[in-house]
Amino acid sequence: MSRRRRCIVVHPSDEMYGADRVLLEVLRTCPSDVEVEVWLPTDVDYPERQLSRALQDAGIPVRRLALPIMRRAYLRPARLPGLAWRTVITSARLLAARPSLVYLNTAAAALAAPGARLSGARVVLHLHEHIDERSRAVLPFLRLADRIIAVSSAVADVLPAALRGRTHVVNNGFDSAPATPLPSFEGGIRVVIASRWNAWKGHRVLLTAWNATARTDLRLTILGDRPPSGEAVDVPALVAESPRADTITVVGPTSDVRAHLDAAHVVVVPSIQPDPLPTIAIETLGAGRALLASDGGGLREIAGDSQLLVAPGDVRAWTDALDGLDEHALRRAASTARDRFDRLFSRDTFDRRIGEELWNGASRS
Repeated sequence: MSRRRRCIVVHPSDEMYGADRVLLEVLRTCPSDVEVEVWLPTDVDYPERQLSRALQDAGIPVRRLALPIMRRAYLRPARLPGLAWRTVITSARLLAARPSLVYLNTAAAALAAPGARLSGARVVLHLHEHIDERSRAVLPFLRLADRIIAVSSAVADVLPAALRGRTHVVNNGFDSAPATPLPSFEGGIRVVIASRWNAWKGHRVLLTAWNATARTDLRLTILGDRPPSGEAVDVPALVAESPRADTITVVGPTSDVRAHLDAAHVVVVPSIQPDPLPTIAIETLGAGRALLASDGGGLREIAGDSQLLVAPGDVRAWTDALDGLDEHALRRAASTARDRFDRLFSRDTFDRRIGEELWNGASRS
């Protein structure tokens, strides 16, 4: 009987947003001869522990540890010693565990790479982030990965040339219920935005544009919540101040995003920075709905030529885009959405590609 290989996964959060959901999809493809354990951090409180509950339901062991998660707040001089100590402790744990594969899900987990290398494991880093000037401190740790899986070409293309050679693009993919018919346009056009209320996700731009639109037949539903760390936008306060507050509904966090997509005519993703490959945009295609999104990052790869793109951060452009929404354009965009999802972002395609890049050769030897 062949010896089971051991994989340790280091992941930076315990929620159920983009990278968390992708982790579940990745681990669903784990071969039977690989034993997996997931390490989650203790530095941020996630009261609902959505990811860890889902992992435990799937029979995957979870450990909560003082992990060296690279958050911007920790890159201040006073916080660096604590981050360094957690890096040392995590390295010691990895050396003791002797895994054959260490899978670092997101660049925020990259500080575990030195210990992973020292342990003799094959190191694979799944890059969900767009590395820019503010996050270049992570680059030396990315160099320690044997392989980098980038969620989009937009993410891969901005990496230094030395890293691009070991980087392979695997678009995220998900199972999706069949697309449903568009709801009636009687009563107006229903718009949905669904994401964490991070400052860079563009809620302020969208709501400013919403206030300026001349349309009276648009209705906006806002899903999501404040992030547990990082710069956020106070969405409820912005809505309360809006002269068009009566056209906006703040739902907040929900476990049934698909129900809101099915009730929508168009989903908006107004990110003001390059968005690597937002899950909600992929889900929009899977639901057979029109996508109105910022023209940048992985959103271009999701939208292709059939969806509606707007200049990022340009309030006037977003106002014009909202004013220009019409039933014909939305039906045309919706009619091609599901086919694009099936071709590029299906679970079957993802399973095949992630197997090739992650599990095949789960150890260096």
